[in-house]
Amino acid sequence: MQFRVLIMLFVHLLLAGLSSVAYAEGVKSLETVRGHACYGFGDDQTPAQARRGAMIKAQEDAVRNHGVFVKSSSRIKNFQLEEDIIQTTSAAMLQEVTIEKEERKPQELCITLRAKISPISVEDMIKQRIAAKEIAQEVKTTLVPSQPKFGLKVWTNKPSGHFTEGEKLIVYVQSERDAYLKLDYFQADGTVTHLVPNLYRGQAFITGGKTYSFGDEASPEQYIINEPYGVEAIKAITGVRPFEAAADEAGATGDSRNYLGQLRGIKVVAATSSVELNTTSRTVAEYKKQSSKP
Repeated sequence: MQFRVLIMLFVHLLLAGLSSVAYAEGVKSLETVRGHACYGFGDDQTPAQARRGAMIKAQEDAVRNHGVFVKSSSRIKNFQLEEDIIQTTSAAMLQEVTIEKEERKPQELCITLRAKISPISVEDMIKQRIAAKEIAQEVKTTLVPSQPKFGLKVWTNKPSGHFTEGEKLIVYVQSERDAYLKLDYFQADGTVTHLVPNLYRGQAFITGGKTYSFGDEASPEQYIINEPYGVEAIKAITGVRPFEAAADEAGATGDSRNYLGQLRGIKVVAATSSVELNTTSRTVAEYKKQSSKP
């Protein structure tokens, strides 16, 4: 799902982030960006609210003008990631933000600012978000039987699919008929975690018509949203025979693209279903909250 799910008691997740080398290079190669924006306000808004609105718009203008963003803008727009990437960069990646000019007019406030940004960090984040979106789309189309033998549904405790850092994730599955269940979590850093079956839970044989939950208070595992963040997906697969479980903890996670290729070779699939998630850090969530205020 941009976001890491901590799966307690039964699986270790791979945490993604900048390597020390990339981080050092990013610090050395900070670039200056500039942005300008005007914010119109009514009588019901305070000057402080107008200034905040102008600052947010000016920061986003600076991101839009940055070379790395411009270079990737066509792909960003194709994947409908423009707003997400602009907000993430504005909220968490701009450094040393300084106002160069502030002009007050009747019912309008304009701000010109400059800031520092690491092109390496921005480029890495854009690549990660695009790759996560590609994988989430591929998850939807992989292993879709031309004529499913029965219906299968998978959903979460948040119908919107939007989760914020620290929130609890609960996954629900319901099948029309009895079957063996395979449940996988495709994460924003390009890894896939095998929720069911796994080394500790074992095979899951589900009864038709019954709703099963994973991650609720009664479950041996708990899922908490953590970094990295972005578009993610959960895929449920049912079959007439048991699915192979990971032999050890190392096998509980793997590379998403390699795994999707392996899934196409499964011959026992009866039905599949997937749900897409979008996960966000607290910093970006607060930024979005502030930017939505008048």
